[in-house]
Amino acid sequence: MPSVLGLLEAREKNVREEVAGLREEAERVQAALIAAEFTLQRLAQARETVAEVLAESPSAVAESARSAVAGSVVPRRAEGMAATVRPNASCRLPDAAAL
Repeated sequence: MPSVLGLLEAREKNVREEVAGLREEAERVQAALIAAEFTLQRLAQARETVAEVLAESPSAVAESARSAVAGSVVPRRAEGMAATVRPNASCRLPDAAAL
């Protein structure tokens, strides 16, 4: 017949293992909680930024878009510069697999 002390030691060992497993699980849950809170904060900030942009008058948004294009500087072509032509959307190059 097992001794009372032996039974208590076995039970204590089992509970220590359970405590260690629960601590590991708590650390994992804590890390997941921190990551989720960070994501929630980023989403809230994004929502606030979008609300601020949408609250601006449409003319202010359109004006800022026009001024960025209107103020652009186009360099002049100098001697020795290669002339390049950008293909338009309807001009497609042949597929490499078809060659």
